[in-house]
Amino acid sequence: MNGVTPTHHWLSVRVRALCTGILLLSLFVPPYVPSSALAPPEEAVADQQFFLVEDGFLMKSSTLTRQGARRAYAKGTIHIVKEGDSLERLSRWYPVSIETIRVANGLKEGEPIRPGQELLILPVDGVLHTVGRGQTLSRIAQLYDVPQSEIMKQNDLKSEFIIAGQQIIIPGGKPIVGEPTKVATADKPPEKPAEPGKKPSSAAASSKPAPAKPAVVTPPKTAFTDAPSAGVLQKPCGASCYITQYFNAKHFALDMQEKDDEGRLGGPVFAAEDGTIIRADYGWNGGYGNVIEIDHGNGLVTLYGHNKELHVALGDNVQRGQTIASMGNTGLVYGKTGIHVHFEVRLNGVKKNPLLYTE
Repeated sequence: MNGVTPTHHWLSVRVRALCTGILLLSLFVPPYVPSSALAPPEEAVADQQFFLVEDGFLMKSSTLTRQGARRAYAKGTIHIVKEGDSLERLSRWYPVSIETIRVANGLKEGEPIRPGQELLILPVDGVLHTVGRGQTLSRIAQLYDVPQSEIMKQNDLKSEFIIAGQQIIIPGGKPIVGEPTKVATADKPPEKPAEPGKKPSSAAASSKPAPAKPAVVTPPKTAFTDAPSAGVLQKPCGASCYITQYFNAKHFALDMQEKDDEGRLGGPVFAAEDGTIIRADYGWNGGYGNVIEIDHGNGLVTLYGHNKELHVALGDNVQRGQTIASMGNTGLVYGKTGIHVHFEVRLNGVKKNPLLYTE
């Protein structure tokens, strides 16, 4: 047997078989590493919620509020008001105006701020706009007269896609509706309607020749629309009115018509927003007919043409949805439009599509 006993041969075969098995097993099973050789797990570090800056200001380091990602605070700051703070002081500390801080936080003129109050500080002067249903980025850019590219850059938008309820910063934008502009008038408003056949006073006659017109009848202050709309501006007519002519290159307005239950054309005309009457004239008026203009502040003016009769006068302050006139067909009216209201929206003297402002 050449010196090899059966026992040695049996043991040799078993050892070789075991080594072969271990080798094959190692090809499919990862090597064992003791836990002591592994790196220790990272400790959870709580995010810092607040930090102090010089001059005693206390701010949140997080840029999101309770409304989360709906709001465009990616570059803004939430300031925690402390004792002694004022809007003037905040305006000196942050690179924005007092008006920007006040408007962004819904503060009224002269309203004080209180310790512990959270204020949104926008990164630039402008306004915070909530995207309405059906609004597009291009429409919003037209609305505020701000280039679309600047809005996209400020809000880190990669595309024009936006959704209703989303809030975006409009850099350099002004609030669409502000406090009405007060108009100074030399003559006091009449205390009672002029008697039929009585001539106007010499002072009134010398200021502007008035064409023949029916007496102005101002309705009670409770005469408001019973179907308010939720757009930036109130629709100037009732719930059943419809558009007969849209805004286009030859017609910078909306023509809107309404019928009563008996199918007759006509109806009340409502103020689109709070403001001051800066024009209330009877006559031809360049084709507008009996016309009204309202200054809503911040360069926003609305015009209402072709009225039958006017219920307001120059210098009157009106409220959103208040009845200011009744529909007519005075001035240059032809074709299918008939009795209607000609509704214009002007921003800083430029005529805008009213559909950008109404729902």
